[in-house]
Order: sequence, then structure tokens, then C-alpha cells
Amino acid sequence: MKFSLGKSDNSKETGKKISITIPSREIESKVISKLNSTQKSARVKGFRKGKAPLDIITKIYEPEIRLEVINDAVVTEFYKLVEKKGLRPVGKPNLTPEKIKKNEDVKFNADFEIYPEIRINNLRKLSYTRVISSITEKDLNISIEDIRKKMSSWEPSEEISSLGDRVKIDFIGTIKGQEFDGNSAKDFLVEIGSKSMIDGFEDGLIGFRRDDKVDLKLKFPDDYGKAELASKDVNFDVKVNEVLKPVLPMLNEDFFKKSGLEVKNKKEFKAEVRKKLEEDLEKIIKEKSKRSVLDSLREAHSFHVPRAMIDSEINNLRIDTARKIGMDPKEIKDDLFPIESFEKEALNRVTIGVLLNKIIEEKEIKVDPARVKQLVQERASMYKKPEEVVSWFYSNKEQLNSIESISLEEQVIEILLTEAKEIEEELSYEECVSNLNT
Repeated sequence: MKFSLGKSDNSKETGKKISITIPSREIESKVISKLNSTQKSARVKGFRKGKAPLDIITKIYEPEIRLEVINDAVVTEFYKLVEKKGLRPVGKPNLTPEKIKKNEDVKFNADFEIYPEIRINNLRKLSYTRVISSITEKDLNISIEDIRKKMSSWEPSEEISSLGDRVKIDFIGTIKGQEFDGNSAKDFLVEIGSKSMIDGFEDGLIGFRRDDKVDLKLKFPDDYGKAELASKDVNFDVKVNEVLKPVLPMLNEDFFKKSGLEVKNKKEFKAEVRKKLEEDLEKIIKEKSKRSVLDSLREAHSFHVPRAMIDSEINNLRIDTARKIGMDPKEIKDDLFPIESFEKEALNRVTIGVLLNKIIEEKEIKVDPARVKQLVQERASMYKKPEEVVSWFYSNKEQLNSIESISLEEQVIEILLTEAKEIEEELSYEECVSNLNT
């Protein structure tokens, strides 16, 4: 077997190209061996099982067997070669036949990408933003009001509708006078301010009473789920059937019981709510520090990311998105989840993943069993029988590997936060919560 290694014509630093030559004698011997094996079990019309002459078996099965032998031989030799050369291929190689004639040496070209070789810069030159924030009495009161609103009862009202109300409506939508799929509904319940409808729909329902009629002239967003409606101007003829106003519950024993908090009075309730807000705030601040230092790490390093890695991550993101909205991933379509909308996030994720793996490798960071155990127990505590969940994690290799990966990432993040320069930024609780993705 002969080969030559070079750079791929259509890739950058990570693109490689191998020319593979396999002697004809290796191919022919394997083809003959498989034909002999096939003869013993083949059922051919006019002959008993395994009794058909070899020339007939050859005529029927040789083309398929030859292609199978060539493919297996080329793939096997490809991975032997890259291992021998110390290369780390990403994804499957693109194998292109150059010559596959019978009784002649087989020649293939393999275009593939390799895992990027990078060097980690001085981590002390990184910087990140650490948010300073606290829970004020105003934040606490707003949160308690939000809890009351969520537990409100709803009563019909003769007053005009306002932000926070619910309205029961009939509507018919048309585009250039034509109806479309899903354009109408009867007694449809909309909460004004929930942002569950397209822009302008909920705001357009403010200021009306029962039996009022409303004409809404709106536009579907550019990224609307149904591609055939995206960016289209639409008219909605709406009839208000009922206006419902929230009736907030009193802060009494019945309310405390329904809230799920084990408290007896208003003082204990406020203390428990504050505790939960502080726990949430701590997690938010920690997550913001993590994102900030990872962004700093990514921006400090420039290297070519293999296309195969980006495509794989795009696929993962699309599947996750589909599952979050209750869709079977098998039903994913490009018009609903366009690949380009996931491109940037996929590139960022893969870039950070490569950098974190390099730091783990350079600093020889090992999995900490105690940290893994703590993570497993934290996840198990959310279930009714945590001890059974713990056992399940430790008996499921795939799940345990996932937890170990999270553990390693946490260890790297701690190193980054220790070595990078810290820049403080003071934000209110409301600013922290309303900007979770920044």
C-alpha cells in the first residue's frame, strides 16, 4: 500500500488530502475469498443451496462484493494512515476513486479535516466582568406581586381591557383579502403582555370592552415559524367576547400553602422568597462570569475551526431546539430551523470546546470523583427517589460521561476566573434577570 499526504484543495489549515494506493493482489485475494464464502450459502435458481458453480456466483455477486472489498480496504487503510501520522481526523473522509479497474492497483483520494492544532495564550492577559448585585426591598415586593399574579383568579369585567388582563376573542386573519391555514379561532384566550402573539396583537387589544370589534393591521416577523407567512402584512378582524381581570389572592395561610412554601405567616413568607431570590441571583452572577471569561478566552484566540465540527454542532442545536418546543427531531425542516440561524452559536460553542479541551490537556486536569458525586447528587435531589437516580447515573456510562465533562469544564472555568483579571460591574437585580443572555 502506498500513500502521499498533502493539503486539501478546498480547506484551510485543518484540511488534508491523502492519496491511497492499494495493490491489486490484496483486493483480488479478498474478492476471491468472499466469492468462495458466498458460494457455500448462496441460493441460485436451478441449483441446490451452495451448489451453484463459482463462475455463476462470480457473475451474479462479484460487482457488489468487489465494491464492498474496495470500500472496506480503503477505509481501513485510511484510519491506519492517519493514526500512523499522528493526525486526528474530524468527521468522515470524502473518498474519491481515481482508479478502480479490475486487476489493477486501486487508487483513491481522501479529503478530510483534522482537529485544529492551537496554542493557549497567557491566561493572565484575559479579563472578565463580575457582576455586583443584591436584592432590595423593592425587588422582593415585585417578586411577591408576581407570585400573587400567577396564583390569581380571573373574573369577567365590564371595564376596558388593560395590560395584564386576559381577553377572550374571536378572530379571522387575512393576507391581501385571502384566508390562510390557522387564520381563525373562536373564544381564543389571550393574556395582554404575555408576548405569546406576534408583535402588536396583544397591545392592539388594550382599551376595549366586551362586544367591541377591533381591526388589527400587523406584520408577521421575518423569522416566523411558518415560512409562507414570514414578513407578510396581515389583517385581523377581532371581536372581544369577554374581558377578564385578575383578582390577587390575600397573603394568608391558604395562599402560603398553595405557594408550596412551608411558612406560617407573611414574615416567614417574605424571608423564604428573599432566600430563593438570593440563590437565583447567585447562580445568575456565576453564569454571567462564566460567559464573560469564556468570551474573553475565545476572542483571544484565532484559529480555523473544521467545518465538520460546526455542522455537527448545528445539528445538535437544531435537535435541542425541536425538543424544547415538543417537536420530534425527525420532523426538522430547513425552513423552520434554517441552518444559517445556528451558524454563529455553533461556531462559538465549538471554538470554546476546542480551547477548553486544550487547557485540560496542557494542565493535565483529571476528573474529580468528589465533584462528580456532588453534581450527580444535585441532579438526583430533584426527583422523588434520589438514591435510585444516583444509582442510575453511575450505571449509565453515557450519562456519567456527560457529568464528568461538566465537572471538567467547571474545573477549567475556576482556573480561568482565578488567572484572568476581574472587572466589577454593578447591576440591579432587575438588570441581571432581564439580561440573562448577555
